[in-house]
Amino acid sequence: MNIAAARPRQYRQARRAELTRARGERIAAATVTLIKRTGRVAAITLEDVARESGLTVRTILRRYGSRDGALEAAFDRIREEFGGLRAPTPPGDVNLAIRSLMTQYEAIGPLNLRALEQEDVLPLLHRNLEEGRRMHRAWLEDVFGPYLVRLRTAERERRITALYAATDVYLWKLLRRDLRCSRSETENIFTRLVEGVLAKRGS
Repeated sequence: MNIAAARPRQYRQARRAELTRARGERIAAATVTLIKRTGRVAAITLEDVARESGLTVRTILRRYGSRDGALEAAFDRIREEFGGLRAPTPPGDVNLAIRSLMTQYEAIGPLNLRALEQEDVLPLLHRNLEEGRRMHRAWLEDVFGPYLVRLRTAERERRITALYAATDVYLWKLLRRDLRCSRSETENIFTRLVEGVLAKRGS
């Protein structure tokens, strides 16, 4: 094997791989920007992504295969970014859990609501929101698990569903936007509702 000839080839391959990765990051970042800025995620086009990223439609297609591929990469970034807004909460700490949830909703509530309005027309968005719902339910099970451990399975599932209703982003919208409650008032109401669910006598 000619080692001298192999090294430049390996360098070129590494350089191409790095360029591909950098372009992918650039496209994903541009798509995230568009998602946050636009009122209609479903209306984002490949041309929009190309303009925002400074790359060509052909480059985007070569990297992600389609507009939905670029959107999927962007949704992955958004989940990671917004997931970090909900601070880790020791199981059983209701006040800290609600405070952490409020921090997340204050940051992503408007974007989340816009996404919910569009999930029926964009299957990719629906799948991502379904994953978000699954993750929220898992969070409820973990954080409030100490209060539910002695319940029978059916009652425990009903209680988790009630907790979901008491902590849903639509309730945040009702209180913060429609009824114009302050953040502290909203946090207090969330806490009261959650405590009510946890204190309810069950089977």
